[in-house]
Amino acid sequence: MNTVPAKPNPVRATERDLEKPGQDVPAPTKRPYRLAIVFPRAQPYFCKFFQRLAAHPEIDLTVYFYSDLGMGGTLDPGYSLPLAWDVDMWSGYKHRFPRNYSPWSDLSRFAGTFHPSLLWELNKHRYDVVLMQGWWGVTTWLVLGGLLARRAPVMMYSDKSEFDSSKGLRRNFRNRLLRALFKRIGAFLTIGRSNANFYRGLGVPENKLFVTPLAVDNDFYRAERQRLLPERAMLRAQGGIPIDGVVILVVSRLLATKGIKDLISAFAILPEEGAHLLIVGDGPQRTELEDFVSFKNVPRVHFAGFQNYTQVPSHYAISDVFVLPSYHDMWGAVINEAMNFSLPIVASRETGAVADLVEHGLNGLLFDYGDIEKLAAHLGYLVAHPEERHRMGEQSAERIASWNFDRGIEGFLAALQFVKSQPRPLG
Repeated sequence: MNTVPAKPNPVRATERDLEKPGQDVPAPTKRPYRLAIVFPRAQPYFCKFFQRLAAHPEIDLTVYFYSDLGMGGTLDPGYSLPLAWDVDMWSGYKHRFPRNYSPWSDLSRFAGTFHPSLLWELNKHRYDVVLMQGWWGVTTWLVLGGLLARRAPVMMYSDKSEFDSSKGLRRNFRNRLLRALFKRIGAFLTIGRSNANFYRGLGVPENKLFVTPLAVDNDFYRAERQRLLPERAMLRAQGGIPIDGVVILVVSRLLATKGIKDLISAFAILPEEGAHLLIVGDGPQRTELEDFVSFKNVPRVHFAGFQNYTQVPSHYAISDVFVLPSYHDMWGAVINEAMNFSLPIVASRETGAVADLVEHGLNGLLFDYGDIEKLAAHLGYLVAHPEERHRMGEQSAERIASWNFDRGIEGFLAALQFVKSQPRPLG
């Protein structure tokens, strides 16, 4: 079977480019591109990439965040606990937190963001290009309207995938609005095939799509794997897992849409008694899931709770199979992480990362979400066949090696050069 080429260099987000990359990186410019990125909140995946992006000599980067969630230990609704990431996410690039005047101050509510000073800042500095993350919230539309009114170059980034859960009139209204908006956007950074297909479905032409893979810090995770593997037996003993057990791992927020209850149900019918299910994460569904395990009397299920950025690698290191049973997941960066630990992947086809990173039978096994019997069959097969776990895990490590920050920077530079070479859009 074919694997991902060792040194890809994609720029355009066509199917051909995604499979056979090979375009050149744009030639250096006379001065760095003055780039502003507008992002709702900081996350380790993105901030690590911002650090790498800002270090490039052709980019002068400033990032504006709507919120400082994850910075100061305040309650994070997404994780249902106070959260302060334990990794450096702030050094190496300029970043600012404009004041939010919304009385609700909630990123999940459309009216939960109102940052009038942000548009003033962007207009004042006259950046070469402004990259907007998505189209949710009052602030986003305020900024988009102001930038497009003065014909400022704007690029778009989102994790939206073709697995769209919205329906009916709401979806039709949104799609009409986005089609009109997208005609005014200079370029779109696509995180993978599913994301690119979403844009194509709304009329975005191929020449405006640029591949910027949603990657994690591969170097960090691979170094952690080498550091932790010698401690595998000790780490298992600390978690009450025997050294000869087969550990099935899921790392996820505990929400109904993540399919964790289906995973527990599938695990419960495995015939193998040496398997252990390790659930890493927290969220609103945790109590319900713990009660479900108790009610069904499912043995060998371990809830590890929320683990911070530097704590998660030890759980990958003691595991043998990684599973993500989401009903719909825009990407699923935990798949990237697990692949860096040479783990075979079992995932639902409705997970965005699958289209780019997981090939059925090569480095993982796929199923349709909600199909508990198929999920159980896949898990049972990998538990019973250690040689297949090893083979698929090696393929995972090989495939993820080229899905990295370097490719994202190449895509960024190509998009910036394209946008700056285009005439200003009509008012």
